[in-house]
Order: sequence, then C-alpha cells, then structure tokens
Amino acid sequence: MHQIERISFPPFHLDLKAGRLARGEEAIDLPRKAYALLQYLVERPGQLVSKQELLEKLWPDVYVGESVLKVAVARIRKLLNDPCKKSRFIETAHGRGYRFIARTEALARLRESAEIPKTRYTRSGDVNLAYQVIGEGPIDLVFVMGWVSHLDYFWTEPSFARFLRRLASFSRVILFDKRGTGLSDRVPLNELPTLEQRMDDVRAVMDAAGSKRALLCGVSEGGTLSAMFAATYPERTTGLVMIGAYAKGIRDADYRWGLTEEQRDQFLDRIRREWGEPVGLEERAPSMASVAGFRQWWAAYLRTAASPGAAVTLARMNSEADIRGILPAIRVPTLVIHRTGDQCLRVEEGRYVASRIPGAKFVELPGIDHLPFVGDQDTILDAVEEFLTAARYSVQREPVSSAAVSACSSCGSKSITRVRMRSKVYAFS
Repeated sequence: MHQIERISFPPFHLDLKAGRLARGEEAIDLPRKAYALLQYLVERPGQLVSKQELLEKLWPDVYVGESVLKVAVARIRKLLNDPCKKSRFIETAHGRGYRFIARTEALARLRESAEIPKTRYTRSGDVNLAYQVIGEGPIDLVFVMGWVSHLDYFWTEPSFARFLRRLASFSRVILFDKRGTGLSDRVPLNELPTLEQRMDDVRAVMDAAGSKRALLCGVSEGGTLSAMFAATYPERTTGLVMIGAYAKGIRDADYRWGLTEEQRDQFLDRIRREWGEPVGLEERAPSMASVAGFRQWWAAYLRTAASPGAAVTLARMNSEADIRGILPAIRVPTLVIHRTGDQCLRVEEGRYVASRIPGAKFVELPGIDHLPFVGDQDTILDAVEEFLTAARYSVQREPVSSAAVSACSSCGSKSITRVRMRSKVYAFS
C-alpha cells in the first residue's frame, strides 16, 4: 500500500518522508522525541492516546518516564503556538493522556495516490447497490454500517479510513451502501427496505464480490442485520461480530434499555428540523462532539448518506426491530463488543445480546463513544483480529440433534460444523 508522505493540519504539516515539521516551506526544528510524539498523535486524530501507550510504542526498548512526555508536549505546544488552556491541536486529558483535535488532511494524499477503493455496482432485484472491496486477507469480512452510510465519505474522515484499512490488514473487506442510502439507488420512502430485504442485499453483494462465505461485522443497527443474516444463512456465514448492537429498539418490560416511544419520536422530530447539521453526534461520538472539523464531517456524511425523509423512515424502522427471538438460533462463532459508557446504546444491550447467543464471547471495553472508529479503535480492532484468527481453526462436521434442527428451522440448516476456540466450542451452521 502506498505510504502517506505528508499530513497537513493548517498552517502546519508533517513531512513524513523527511521526518520534519514545517509551516509552509519553512522547516521547524523539533527534537527527535518530540517529533515522534507529534507524529503518533497526528496519525490518530480524535483518539485519546494514553501516556502508557505513548511510552510503550515510541520508546519500547528504552526506559523513559512521564516527564519526557511533558517536556516533549511543552516543546510542541510552543512551536505550534498552542496554549494548553486554549488548545487548537493537542488536548490534554489530565492523568490519562493526549488527543490531537485539529482536522488533518492526510486523506487528500490518499486520493491523489488512488488509495480510495474502486466503487462497483451490482443488482438486488431492481435496485443497484454500491460496494467496495479492500484487502487480500485469508477470510472475507462484510462490514455493515448502522443507520445510514456513504462509501466515499467513509474515506474522508482519517479515523474511519484508518479503521477500515486496519480491518483490511487481516481480511478481505467488503463494504456496501444499503439501498436507499449513499451511492446505492435511492428508493421511494414507502419502499425503503425491511431487514429481510437488506439480508438479500448482503447476499447480492457477496455474490458480486465472489464471496461464498464471510464473517459479518455489523455496527449498531448493522449488527442487528448481521445477526439476522447469520441465523438465516449460516452456510454463508463464517462468523458474526456485533459492535455496539442491540436486540430491540423500543423499551418494554422484558427489555428495559431501549428508547421509549416518546424518546424515539423526539429524535425523529430532531432529524426533520436539523438534518444537514451534526444530528445525533453527541450520543454517537461524545468525545469528538466539540471538535469543529469532526462536526462538519459528520454533518456532511449524513447529508450525502440520505435525505431527511429517508433518515426519518430508516430511524423509525430501526427502532421497530426486535431480534430477540432469533438470537438463540444463531449457530456461528459470535463476538459481541460494547463500550461500557456507550451513550447511544447502553452496555446492558450488548450483554443481553451476548447472553442469548449460544457460545457467544462478550468483550466489554472502556469508552463513551458509540462509533467504533472514534476513541480507542485499536482495542476493538485487536479483539476482532484475534476472533477472526481463531475462527480459521480446523473444521469438523458432525450431526445436529433434532432439538437443534428445530431451533434453526427458520434457516433450514440440517448440520453444524464445530470449531474449537481455546476453551469454548463455537458452532458453524
């Protein structure tokens, strides 16, 4: 893959090839340790990087204390004219670490270098679906974004682009825009897809990408869709990863964490009034909600992903989802990831989902952001990579009991394949 040679954060830029900080054509003298620290933060915009991570990653074989970090950050702030109390570039999270908060422009280099994946189209019924394929890993992974999406705009936010490239470092990633959103065909509001139709769209995209079986990785509502696909088409599902997902949209006596109907209707009204603004960002990425560049990106992403009417209809449909009944029928290796402080979908929802899927592994991570590419994305990606690697272990077929066949009657599966992953046995239908 082409290596980025320059990352800009006006009026400065890092010349990665020369290893120097510059303002325009003027090079700025920055000590080696300070430059390494600045580069590490700039390459992870919006991500809180702990002091311990900086010490371990930048100087793994040399003992240095936190005082080195403080001196380096102070030197950087002085050269960038970036006072701590009114920072434009480096935010200090006292006692925890540092976050680079300015908008970066590294992705422009990727566009110039043709690193944006080629968008292709396939048909599902009468609808044209846009999809992209990246990476050459040993296993296919279908990434299903929640709510609305736009393939090209994925790549205009460096943290999102980095998240996807990391997935592509250990798998062949298939991305697509669901019908009615992004680069796929827009459809009449009364013809927006049901979850069942979206499953057919996943199949169509997999066929077009030449994928016979894939691991489904879904975020938020995308996790709900992925779970339904795994239960219905186990023969095409290698495994299931649900990130910040839920089982039911609307709260009831047996599911106490969803929205009330009043809360749902208030959100729909907000979409109608404020579409074009960064709607819902405070709940989905609170750690970035005050960063002007990220707010602008989120607003543009939503505008290009769907019309206001489509956004309302899709949000309403997502709130009406209820997959509690199908969770026990999922017989593929499953990983459920949820952040403890998720302010969009509560961590109890992730725990519930994992508890209802036989053999599912639940990973609870610290953090307050719902979007997986915001905040500490590496802990999420590490868990996905470890899980995917384990899912490639040797396969041994054996018959299923009649009770298990009955539980999976909705998908017609007659046998399972067992895969041993450490101390647990996961079942592939």
